[in-house]
Amino acid sequence: MKSKKMIAALMALTVGTGAVLTACGDKAANKGNDNTSKSNAEGNNGIDEEQYLNIFLGAEPKTIDPSRSSDLYSNQILTHIVDGLTRIEQDENGDKIVPGIAESWEVSEDGLVWTFNLRDAKWSDGVAVTAKDFEYGVKRTLDPNTGSNYAWLITPVIKNADAFNKGEATADEVGVKALDEKTVQFTLESPVAYFLDLTYFRVMLPQRQDIVEQYGEAYGSEAEQMLSNGAFTLESWTHDSELVFKKNPDYWNADVVKLDTVAMKIVKDESARMNTLFTGQVDLGVVSKAEWMNKFNEMGEFTYSSVAKPSAVYEVFNQNSRYFKNDKIRKAFITAIDREAINQTLYRGIYMPAYAWVPYAVQIGGEEFRDKSSDLPIKRLIEETPDPKALLIEGLKELGESENPADMTVTMLQSGTNSRSREFAEFEQQKLQEVLGINVKIDYYEWAVFSDLIRKGEYDFASQGWSGDYNDPMTFLEMFASTADVVPSGWVNEEYDSLIKESTMTTDQQKRFEMFKRAEEILLYEDAVISPWIFRKTSTYTRKYAKGVMTPLFGTTDVTKAYTVNRDK
Repeated sequence: MKSKKMIAALMALTVGTGAVLTACGDKAANKGNDNTSKSNAEGNNGIDEEQYLNIFLGAEPKTIDPSRSSDLYSNQILTHIVDGLTRIEQDENGDKIVPGIAESWEVSEDGLVWTFNLRDAKWSDGVAVTAKDFEYGVKRTLDPNTGSNYAWLITPVIKNADAFNKGEATADEVGVKALDEKTVQFTLESPVAYFLDLTYFRVMLPQRQDIVEQYGEAYGSEAEQMLSNGAFTLESWTHDSELVFKKNPDYWNADVVKLDTVAMKIVKDESARMNTLFTGQVDLGVVSKAEWMNKFNEMGEFTYSSVAKPSAVYEVFNQNSRYFKNDKIRKAFITAIDREAINQTLYRGIYMPAYAWVPYAVQIGGEEFRDKSSDLPIKRLIEETPDPKALLIEGLKELGESENPADMTVTMLQSGTNSRSREFAEFEQQKLQEVLGINVKIDYYEWAVFSDLIRKGEYDFASQGWSGDYNDPMTFLEMFASTADVVPSGWVNEEYDSLIKESTMTTDQQKRFEMFKRAEEILLYEDAVISPWIFRKTSTYTRKYAKGVMTPLFGTTDVTKAYTVNRDK
């Protein structure tokens, strides 16, 4: 067995987990914001007696059931109430994986068997956290009866996980087992370069079988249905409005938790959200409009942070729909979009136009994937398509449809009903009608309904966002394998599926890079499955009295180690 220290060194070499992450564009090193956790460097000088923070939650999550949730909003909640084997945190050097409920771990020489040793920890009802909770949580996620939208993340990794998920093996055959109360062991299908990066994510969180069975289908839909083993307990959940968290006195690492209360506020309207931040009702938030950025800068009360994020905005086409079954029509839509204009008009120039899918900041073998790959498939497609409308007409002809674009009507599915959502949808509607000469209808839905329609395949085309779950290109490319079913588009490509599968079976990072590069080319240039628009950057304003706020690139806003100093001065 190798020691944990040796494993940490190995992971730094193979996936760059502990490497300094860099922003693209200006290539400035990612130092996080000025509020990145400083431990206790400031001592207790000026630390407020009353410790609380108010932050935003982007939208109402459909559920916070770890096995069934799949959005960023539920992940932000789970980060604060449930600790996994490890945690993703941030310091002055960037992201780092730190011990969570597992205080140590070992891996066999062949890289196939990982053994995690658990510390003493309790659930918020006083019951001990055990290895069985981790075994149950993983197997419940994999159980086909659960209907997890994220099981695909571990089906190719853990031994017999895929077979169990397909109903071809039993739960007992899955390569996760509680050896005793404090030891859980994972057996992998093959050595996986990014396995440690999965151990903090929702698919591997512990779950209490008795609680899940008590609430059944309703588990994770109300505050009282969730136990905590993390820094906070979820005290109340006013749907579409606010979630309130209280410090968990039984948390294994309670000494580092300074905040007594955290409120996550859901404010849908952008103007209302900015006013909430401006008046101090919320202590930090993302700001994109220039006029608001100027206001906050003039106040002198905020710290501003902007670094590249492993996150993208993209459009997906339903290949089972009347028109988007044709690749030339999909390519016409992709090339009709002016990404520079989108960035300047909709995002006020704070993001980066996306001409590929894997964003900047995502690493492979300690190098940024985009630095290593100079190929930009979308830019290549645009250069080869001087007239998107002519390409559209070719596609219509191939389908036997009217060759007059004015006879074509498609429906755009838009998440959100507020003014900002309408601004996005109407901008694209106008551009597509101008460039392609088609008719575009817009259907607006709130997130829960929107995501359900995507899941059912009841759409023509729709815009979404995706943020990487861990530091490897796989987190962006695996989601489009036909076995993942993350974004049902009706697309299947055997070569793509094979590349994704093979990349999990080797730790040779150069081979994996070549596989990923080819997969991205198939996804964007050859089959035109999605249309990347924007690579995101952070654009966050944080009140200067708020310290220790972590914003890991591969995690969510995390205030488990945050505190305030001289709030009222």
